[in-house]
Order: sequence, then C-alpha cells, then structure tokens
Amino acid sequence: MKRSTMRAQPVLNRSFFRRKTRQYRVDFSDHLDVTQHVRVQELPKEVVVGWFAHELGHIIDYLNRPLLGMISFGLGYALWSKYMRKAERVADTVAVSHGFGAEIGATKQYLLEHATLPPHYKQRLKKYYLSADELEGLILAWEREHEEVEVVEV
Repeated sequence: MKRSTMRAQPVLNRSFFRRKTRQYRVDFSDHLDVTQHVRVQELPKEVVVGWFAHELGHIIDYLNRPLLGMISFGLGYALWSKYMRKAERVADTVAVSHGFGAEIGATKQYLLEHATLPPHYKQRLKKYYLSADELEGLILAWEREHEEVEVVEV
C-alpha cells in the first residue's frame, strides 16, 4: 500500500470464488507519507466517516461482480490510471448515493487543505477523485431526490 492510505479489497480465500460468500476487508496504511502528517485518532469524525464511506463504496461496487469481473477490475486498477480514476469516482458516487455526501466532501476538503500533506499526495487526490464541483452536483441531486414532499391540507 505504498500509494494508498486506505483500501477495500476482497479477501483472497476459498470464498472469493463465489459472489455470495466473498468477504472483504478495509486496510489502513501506515506509510509515512500520510501518517507522519495525519493521525487517524485526531481526525474529525466526519472525515473518518467519509473515508470509510468511500471504501464501502468500493465494496458495494464489488458486490455484483462475478469472479472474472473482479479479476479484470484488479488488473485494470493496477495497470491503467484511467481505470483507477473511474473506480475511485464510482466509489465516491456510491458513497454519495447512500447519503454520505457531506462526509465525502469533508474528507476531500480536509485532505486538500491540510498544509503539511505532501503536494504529490494532494495532486493524486485531484487527479483520481471527484472534484469539489462534481461532488457538490451529486450531493445536490441526491438531496433533491430525497426531499420530503410537503403535505398541504386543503
């Protein structure tokens, strides 16, 4: 995990071969690029929730993938940056569609505005993940979709 801070992935065991029994795990890296600047215990709750919501977005994306789909996903993610970009954006989109838009936004804002994080880490965030404008658009669309209709008595 030299390039990632968190990752969600299937557990490679016997159950991996059957979608119904496949298991997943979320790992948190201790690579110095980030952990020397950001301590998880000191992060605002909203940021931690957003980070996990993004990773759970990956897992939801994996749930309906057959075995060959999972293998091709892993290869695509590892080999092509366009594929990786799409996968990261899907994870954010899934998290927003499950009501975690504010938390995803808080995580992105926190990491991009954290003064001591290395510039290359921030560039990576900008390259692969939703922009603030795209995220705001998704959140507004989700809010409109989930707005409660006001009942008016006649």
